[in-house]
Amino acid sequence: MDKYDRMLLAALLENGRATYAQLARQVNLSAPAVAERVAKLESSGVITGYTANIDLEKIGLPIQCVIELRLASHGSHDTHHAYAQLASIPQITECHRVTGDPCVIIRAAVVSMLELEALINRVAQLGFTKTSIVLSSAVQRRVPLGHLEGNARKP
Repeated sequence: MDKYDRMLLAALLENGRATYAQLARQVNLSAPAVAERVAKLESSGVITGYTANIDLEKIGLPIQCVIELRLASHGSHDTHHAYAQLASIPQITECHRVTGDPCVIIRAAVVSMLELEALINRVAQLGFTKTSIVLSSAVQRRVPLGHLEGNARKP
């Protein structure tokens, strides 16, 4: 990974549908060089796919939340069962196993407070929950590429 690869990744995160010509102008390389680099990033598994960013509110899901879950049971079978249960809940958009007091951090989107209450009740069957409603997002999904350049941002 050199500075051009990092610049390409940043540009693709901004616009995954950019053409090789557009990317070439952004990173100051030729379109064939960009195509070759993107192909290498894909074949090496750095780029794992391309997605659309969706405004959940505009598709009728105005309430987004983060649910912290501390599982009631921690045996291997119990944990796998809990993750299978969580994976079956359509309102859940992300689910991460984490260190610390909660075992799992969940992001979800719902239509109404009534649906949120039902979701919390369903998740709470697996253990103790703490829910926070997302008011706004200061940072959207991104990859921290600055540290790769040796220019990590200082607090």
